[in-house]
Amino acid sequence: MAQTEEVVAPLPSDTVAWNVRDSINMALAQTPSYCMWFDSRNSFISTAPVNVFGLRYGLSWGKISAYTGYYFTSFNQTNGGDSVQYKFSYLSSTYEYRLYKTHRFSLTGFAQLGGGIRTVNHLKNENIANQRQFFMPIEFGVYGSVRFLRYFGVGGGLGTRIALFPGGRNFSGPIYYLGFTAFPWTFYEDVRRKAKKHRVNLP
Repeated sequence: MAQTEEVVAPLPSDTVAWNVRDSINMALAQTPSYCMWFDSRNSFISTAPVNVFGLRYGLSWGKISAYTGYYFTSFNQTNGGDSVQYKFSYLSSTYEYRLYKTHRFSLTGFAQLGGGIRTVNHLKNENIANQRQFFMPIEFGVYGSVRFLRYFGVGGGLGTRIALFPGGRNFSGPIYYLGFTAFPWTFYEDVRRKAKKHRVNLP
């Protein structure tokens, strides 16, 4: 007896081609939220460890974010019989793209471009005039976080900084993040949910 084989048509694929451009366009279609917080990172200048302090403000569309912030740092260096103080202050715009996110884990890539002034003060040798020079820092890297409590977690990241123009001397180098992180939006959502149960509507 002849046997026949049943030909089963393949099921249509439920996957859709996905790329960065699509995700950015979908994110920009949403209403952005406003964000402001401290943005500090650790680094090295002329092999000396420093902390670059920053405060930034901007918009977040969930998948992508754009911020503008002010950053500054300073360090002293002994050069022969002179003590030289270097001060770096600059404005910088940051663009972030969320590479991966779940409730517990997140990973974000960033690129940053700014411009500012390097001030060189000679503290002991008064015969050398102080200098003010323009520089342009370019920074990029990745950072992530792991949530171990509902509102708190640990975060870290790595990146590099390239400083252009004469004022950028000594400022190029690695940057890194390591410390605790908070999730204020989760806390706000919980408060708003409880307030709604008591017929109080929060924005």
